[in-house]
Amino acid sequence: MAATDLVRASTRVAMVWPHTAIVQRDIADLRAAPSTESELVDQPHMGENVRVLGEDGDWRYVQGPDQYFGWVPVDHLDILSGYGEAFVVAVLLASIRDAPRSDGMVIARLPTGTLIRPIYTSIQQPDGSYRRIAYEHPPAWRETRLGRGRSGYVAETDLVEIDQLPHRYPTAADYLKTAESFIGVPYLWGGTTALGLDCSGFVQQVYRLNGVALPRDADQQAVLGRKVEVARAGDLMFFGADSVTHVALATSATEFIHAPMKGGVVEHHRLGPERKLRGIRRYLPDPSAP
Repeated sequence: MAATDLVRASTRVAMVWPHTAIVQRDIADLRAAPSTESELVDQPHMGENVRVLGEDGDWRYVQGPDQYFGWVPVDHLDILSGYGEAFVVAVLLASIRDAPRSDGMVIARLPTGTLIRPIYTSIQQPDGSYRRIAYEHPPAWRETRLGRGRSGYVAETDLVEIDQLPHRYPTAADYLKTAESFIGVPYLWGGTTALGLDCSGFVQQVYRLNGVALPRDADQQAVLGRKVEVARAGDLMFFGADSVTHVALATSATEFIHAPMKGGVVEHHRLGPERKLRGIRRYLPDPSAP
């Protein structure tokens, strides 16, 4: 990794962690609008998780386990709070080292948004109870499991505790703030990290870091959400001559951020004749859009 890439790797990434809710009815009707008369979109089942992304009176705008978006009565949900002692990577790339010090050998790099659960042990108290503590290591580091019996150390400055993240509905401004963190990242076909991103990988990560799950490919993303005629910030713009082949994150009706084709970097751009706009999709509830 080049020195300039290492500098970029330490860039803090803005993110929002919307609340999760558990369906409390045998069948929860997911509606296209906050009304029992609105079109039925999907039916999450009892015990399934949904992400809560907006509200309108006694209705909540959610994304269900099948990635569909819609409205459900709030009394059909048990909204969770509290996330335990868990962390997420808060920089573009966090280095995992073989020892808890800055000159330790890098054995892995974790992309932003990766969930970290530090390794703990339990010690017995004089009264016979047990208290869980982190394994002994310098306080500026967290030890985490890497799989196959391995572990490594990540600097606490590269992490944020989930309980400390904003737990609210994501807005268009949140998507744009997250997207700005990736400006300058090189294009990489199939890429989904700060080492390289393709167009759909870029918008997928921007949404994921704000609690919304999108499919991996642009043509799949183009069938979710709602079709709109004029773009607002936070919408996705889809391009292609005969079919969808490219996607970008709108910053206004005529401007966007995208990962261009091979040889480029994530950048700001404007609508122009070089790309045919095939459609615009919105995933936010309209009251949350600017």
